[in-house]
Amino acid sequence: MAVSKDHLNKLIQQLSDDALPIAADFLEKLLIGKDQHIPWDDEPTTLEDLDAIKKAKEAFARGEGIKLKNVIDDLLN
Repeated sequence: MAVSKDHLNKLIQQLSDDALPIAADFLEKLLIGKDQHIPWDDEPTTLEDLDAIKKAKEAFARGEGIKLKNVIDDLLN
């Protein structure tokens, strides 16, 4: 679905004042994130990390997880 800036502006106008800081933070991260250098994680991967990754991949394959809509609803409410 194509989204225009006009559509985004209309959505922003509908946000509550409480939601504005969340929206502003997200948009700022989108703007600066593409040019920001993120340093390489140089900590070694532990056996616990590998086990957690394996379990997460298995859960994802089973369709478990949290829908993005639910995360957004939780942040805004």
